[in-house]
Amino acid sequence: MTVDKIYEPSKSLRTRLSRRLVRYQHRNMLATQTKKPVVSFTFDDCPKSVIENAFPILDEKKWKSTLYIAMGLCNTTNHLGLHMSEDDVLKSYKNGHEIGNHTFAHLDARSVSCEEFLSDILKNEGAFKQLGIPKTSTFAYPYGEITAPTKSSLSEVFDLKRGIHSPSSTQHYDLNQTASQRLYSGTDLETCLERIKALKKTSGWLILFTHDVRQSPSDYGCTPEDFRRVVEAVDAIGADVMPVAKALDTFKNKTLLEAKR
Repeated sequence: MTVDKIYEPSKSLRTRLSRRLVRYQHRNMLATQTKKPVVSFTFDDCPKSVIENAFPILDEKKWKSTLYIAMGLCNTTNHLGLHMSEDDVLKSYKNGHEIGNHTFAHLDARSVSCEEFLSDILKNEGAFKQLGIPKTSTFAYPYGEITAPTKSSLSEVFDLKRGIHSPSSTQHYDLNQTASQRLYSGTDLETCLERIKALKKTSGWLILFTHDVRQSPSDYGCTPEDFRRVVEAVDAIGADVMPVAKALDTFKNKTLLEAKR
């Protein structure tokens, strides 16, 4: 199935103000300061080009990523290209990549009720369960859209809920709306590379996100060459690279150990 229309979230002034306000509501802060930088690569939706062009580059370093999958997109084609099949998702999981929840139908939280949003998340979990993939522990908001009710409701559902706003610091995050850095070709790429370089001095945890990885990417993806540049930049600062859930466990365990001292 091919989907031609590209959905665009609201750009109204009221919505823009609400997006900023919700970042300060229902927060659950975690300290992520560390001596050695930590980086997580994440991919949203489920473009098949990630398997074809990004995974081989990560494999060279023996690194694993997090895939935020909306199972309703499987086997469809849209502006991100062809999406993974169910078998592709299962194979990615078996190869060591984390599978995270991204709703089933890739819903904008602002376009539906909180109840409908939560129901679609459960539907996605059901699709994972049918494949033999265990319950997911992390989530990414489609389009980065979030409301106060959904943020509050999800606080006990997932250990971490990733947003798409750029981090102001890599040494603390709101687990209910975790900041992340765009890994897109174009002007965003240089910003991404600069933030990686800065991580060597400031340390902490940096989560990167993108969508398709191909020679002619969408506005929300990158070329294989640009993806390799980012991978090499992360390698150059000596960062530990791990999926989001694994990195989160590392920081939580560190916090527990420090609390016991």
